[in-house]
Amino acid sequence: MRTLHRSLSYSFRKQAATLRALVRFVEAKRLDGPLTQAMALDFVVAWDGSADGRAIRYGVVRRFAAYISIYDPLTEVFDAKAVPRSRAVPPPRILSDAELGALISACCSVSPSYPGRAMVLTPLIGLLASTGLRSGEGAPHRSCRCRSDQRRSFHQEDQVS
Repeated sequence: MRTLHRSLSYSFRKQAATLRALVRFVEAKRLDGPLTQAMALDFVVAWDGSADGRAIRYGVVRRFAAYISIYDPLTEVFDAKAVPRSRAVPPPRILSDAELGALISACCSVSPSYPGRAMVLTPLIGLLASTGLRSGEGAPHRSCRCRSDQRRSFHQEDQVS
């Protein structure tokens, strides 16, 4: 699996940095013995980051421990749900009138070489702001677009009936 990831240009820099931080933590605390879940939890909780970041760090250490447990039977297999990822949806950002005006004005300069983009973005931003729609609800999805020949057939059916 690692070979596959490397062939897909994954570099594992963040994971390697997390494991180096774990080594520094273990050395600083003068811990000895096999890697345990309690050790990993202490390491994760000691980090001053977001809850989601701690869950990601725990996941890296948990997968490393699973790998090490193949060669060292004293290494525990960690509970995958000990540090859950946050599923919280960030609160919506409500723009002030000045911020909304600046955003709509900025739409005109998004693509000077293609003025049609501004003609789409400006009313789209206004629609989203006035209706309270989320951006995914107001913007068309590529999967919903019809091919031009399908549109023609729909119009032809309308004219026949």
